Amino acid sequence: MYCAEEFQKAGIGVFPMSAGTHVGKGDWVAQRLIHNGMGVSYDIDGTDYERLEHGEFFVHPGEVICHWPLTWHEVTEYQGKPLQTIWCELGGPAVPQIASLFGVTRQSPVVRPAQPEEVYGLFKEIVAGFHSRTPLHPGHFLQRLYRVAELCSEGAAKTGSTRRTPETLVQRAIRICETGMLTFPTVTELARQLGVSEGSLLNACRRELGISTVELIVRIKLQKAKELLRSTDHKLLHIAEACGFHSLSHFIHSFRQAEHRTPGEWRQKQKRSVRPQKQ
Repeated sequence: MYCAEEFQKAGIGVFPMSAGTHVGKGDWVAQRLIHNGMGVSYDIDGTDYERLEHGEFFVHPGEVICHWPLTWHEVTEYQGKPLQTIWCELGGPAVPQIASLFGVTRQSPVVRPAQPEEVYGLFKEIVAGFHSRTPLHPGHFLQRLYRVAELCSEGAAKTGSTRRTPETLVQRAIRICETGMLTFPTVTELARQLGVSEGSLLNACRRELGISTVELIVRIKLQKAKELLRSTDHKLLHIAEACGFHSLSHFIHSFRQAEHRTPGEWRQKQKRSVRPQKQ
């Protein structure tokens, strides 16, 4: 384990406050305040969608994101895929200076390190050291932290700005619906989650897609239904219920309007198209 007292005795201005891993289930949405330290997180698998004070960012596998002290961030597992991360939180008076070593800024906090696999290994050693029962010298932590910072800085120098293009309101709406797996919000619930009025959401849908909010939600439901029709033998009633349709007749009517055939006919066509050809 790392003892903060040892860092202080040595006059070292930065020390690990916490460290660990996160394994999600695909439906994780959370808000967290970085209190008085700096968070550094490496994305192992899945895509981390972050809403920060200075913008919206995606963090893909092999990338690192840094969070500054006293900042809120909202984390979402993008498109319902489980997110796996490994992280540590730094404390101490030298944190602002340490942050600059990673080659990132508050406005551009995401970076792909020069050697992601090495960074991942260093993070694992830091987490193992933090939770070890054996006291460890501060140099064990600092050596690994500075190497992570060095590789991140090299990656930032190669790729330039890592700022992600922010999602539009409609893209955020789609992400929320898809992240919910087989549960779908109403228009009112969706607008509330997005923090906008129903009218603003409707205008955005018409402007970006030429359809209403209701039509957008139905379109996403039908896409989920197609996945189940293609990959399972579930009865149509069960698929209709799983995809949020009020009744089987509502499901069939909506599907026919979109695909010009019933769900059963569409499923049969899909099966014929993948049937192996005779030699």
